[in-house]
Amino acid sequence: MVVNFCLMRQFLRQSGVIFFLLVASGWADDKKNQTQLYAKPGQTVDLEATKLVTARENCENWAIAAGLESMLKREDVTLDQNFWVMHISHGELCSPEIPSADVLADVVNREFVEEGGRHVTLNLSYLPGAPSNPDALIAGLKQQRLSLLLLHGHVYYLTGATYDEYVNRDGSRMFIITELRLANTFARQPGLAFTKGRDNLDEIGALIYVKVTPALTQHW
Repeated sequence: MVVNFCLMRQFLRQSGVIFFLLVASGWADDKKNQTQLYAKPGQTVDLEATKLVTARENCENWAIAAGLESMLKREDVTLDQNFWVMHISHGELCSPEIPSADVLADVVNREFVEEGGRHVTLNLSYLPGAPSNPDALIAGLKQQRLSLLLLHGHVYYLTGATYDEYVNRDGSRMFIITELRLANTFARQPGLAFTKGRDNLDEIGALIYVKVTPALTQHW
């Protein structure tokens, strides 16, 4: 009985060591998998250098109207800022405040007929607060899509970004934006750079862009 007990105790001790080694090895592999990210810091994406429309009056309703003209111009839609001010403010007036999201949606989200007879449907995206999807923001810049950033009650053109990219071993990616570059919608006014760690994300009011699609309406 004494021999059997000693053998059993030795067996259990050895088994415990083996079990511990297996668990430790598995934990180490999991930790290794979690931390194996390939970092690509300091990447940049910018819109190609093109002339952006500036507001004819230093008023916020004209600023958003100029922004709409520029965004649509890149989609070959020729509706100028005078057209938009007339529809937003019901006259060529000067307003110190950006029109609300509801007002903009009511004015923009519809079908328009251009002078050449082309029918297009416009859809305004007004995403309140700081951009929550860096992947989509970076993809939009790479696709040369122009958008507006509402900051301190004024709209700027979003023209570029600097970001860190992290690639997981399974191919998934994560982006952390470190800087947004902005051009002014007012004439002869400087743009600015919104930098992570220096500026407050709560100061960003919204990201605004317009999607253009051919109208589905049949015209006979």
